[in-house]
Amino acid sequence: MKCRHASKGDLDRVCEVLATAFYSEPLHQIIFPDSEKRLETLRNFFRIYVDLASERGGTLLTENNAGVLVYFRPDSMYMNDKERILFDNQLRDVCGSCYNAALTLNNGLEYFHPEAPSHFYISLLAVHKSSRGGSLVSSLFNTLNTMLDREGFPCYAECTRLSTRTLLRRWGYYDAASPLRIEGMPELYPVWREPR
Repeated sequence: MKCRHASKGDLDRVCEVLATAFYSEPLHQIIFPDSEKRLETLRNFFRIYVDLASERGGTLLTENNAGVLVYFRPDSMYMNDKERILFDNQLRDVCGSCYNAALTLNNGLEYFHPEAPSHFYISLLAVHKSSRGGSLVSSLFNTLNTMLDREGFPCYAECTRLSTRTLLRRWGYYDAASPLRIEGMPELYPVWREPR
């Protein structure tokens, strides 16, 4: 299956795939405990990152619109004071009473994020439940890895599940460090891939 870069008109669908895929993840159940509000909150929460990636990276979308991979280009994660205030205000508006938990996650990810060497960063990866077990993840990673190898950059990501970390070894991603421990959150599994 082929992938394309999502256009502005695709972004609602991208956020829907992300929200439904992560709805039952333990990490997001902790951050957004209200199960009745979680889906809508996740749509808006992920939209912050998807919009940011539109400016600083991109979102790969499978041709059936069921698989997404959100990434940031090397050295694009830095935010100046004005950008950081804007990001924080968006996070506060979307998360409401869950803001502190969301901020704890964001700050923890930032703390553990490697500074060097320059690298791509996979922020989010999801496949719609009805399409899991097929070729979508393979299509997304083959497309991304082709880009990484062409440009000569490594890539970093954090996995929310040990099984995902193990799965990504098929595409050359290996443990980057011990599991990440962010206060109040489940362990996350950092992975890294060198260009080929």
